[in-house]
Amino acid sequence: MNTEKVFKYFSYMGVFGLSIWVITPLVAENTTIFFLVFDGNYSELFDLTPGEGNGPSVMIFYPIVLYATPVYLHYKYIRTSNNIYVSILFDFWVIVAVLRLLSILSKGFVWDFYMQFAVPVEIVLPFIYFYFKKELSKV
Repeated sequence: MNTEKVFKYFSYMGVFGLSIWVITPLVAENTTIFFLVFDGNYSELFDLTPGEGNGPSVMIFYPIVLYATPVYLHYKYIRTSNNIYVSILFDFWVIVAVLRLLSILSKGFVWDFYMQFAVPVEIVLPFIYFYFKKELSKV
């Protein structure tokens, strides 16, 4: 079996596994995908309150991952001028917008300090990147 087939199989497993990871908190708030080995919900699993465990570092880690990924992709574009990074950035922000919309639809919307900045940015950025993707594809 060649490497391409192995990676394709790995990708299918990743899509399936990560899709379950993403969907479970939307539809089964009081459980986790680890229901066989963990008796609790996602807030308890990730210590999101934050509690006394990993909660504070989790609350720092996930926003950093969310916003550091585009920083890295912009850096790669600056270094290479390869338009693939613009396409990836567009896809990334579309995914963020869709996930934000799913979270609002499944758990409701509360207009608080964070959301007044996050929602407008997460909704507008896909349109901005779509424009750049379209314009740069002409070059």
